[in-house]
Amino acid sequence: MSPSMTPIRRTVHTAARAFLALPAGLAAVVLTLAGQPGRAARLRARLTGGDGPAAAWTGGRVLGRTVLGLPLDAAAFVLVGYALFNSVRNFGYPIWYLDTDYHQAWGGPTMAGVWAVHAGGWLLCLAVLLRWPVRSLAAGQRALDRRLAA
Repeated sequence: MSPSMTPIRRTVHTAARAFLALPAGLAAVVLTLAGQPGRAARLRARLTGGDGPAAAWTGGRVLGRTVLGLPLDAAAFVLVGYALFNSVRNFGYPIWYLDTDYHQAWGGPTMAGVWAVHAGGWLLCLAVLLRWPVRSLAAGQRALDRRLAA
């Protein structure tokens, strides 16, 4: 990542890589088992952001990274997936809940107030969720990648 990235862009970039680690790791395992370790190595190197050359990722290291990183990758996938789902749900509040009785909802009695409370509250939750737990999981993923690609 470039040091000139804004904090929000860096957080989104980190969350996207953490989210994609599980599906990309599983795809790399399939490629390795299908006899294409070179493609698996390129996929793994691309996901790590060029921290190491693709030649460092042998078939055994790709398999090892997927097995050892499964807890980190699954946790990151679930957390970022939850964040994506709830972002759509909270920012699209008027679309999903317009036909319900929103007058008693938080921020009611107007839909604008309800949306503002839900969107604003979720932005705060999203900032905390992506700032600490996902960033910590991503740091663990990067450390494992560096250790196995060395």
